[in-house]
Amino acid sequence: MNKKKQIIAENAIRTIAEREGVTIEYVRKQMQIAMINGLCSTDPKIKAFWNSIPREMDIPTPEELIMYVSGMIKKK
Repeated sequence: MNKKKQIIAENAIRTIAEREGVTIEYVRKQMQIAMINGLCSTDPKIKAFWNSIPREMDIPTPEELIMYVSGMIKKK
């Protein structure tokens, strides 16, 4: 995993937490819940999206998701 991109993703989570007045762990937990919902979808397009995310474990980390989506946005 690219360490610089991981730090940027961690900072994004920290910024969201500060802006919303919640803890970093709360933001991460909410992201994980949303990701699990997406991973459990029966919609083939949604499953394909989640399966395309590079990750080290079965479920991507919030940082892995941020890095992947930011890369998608950069390409557009």
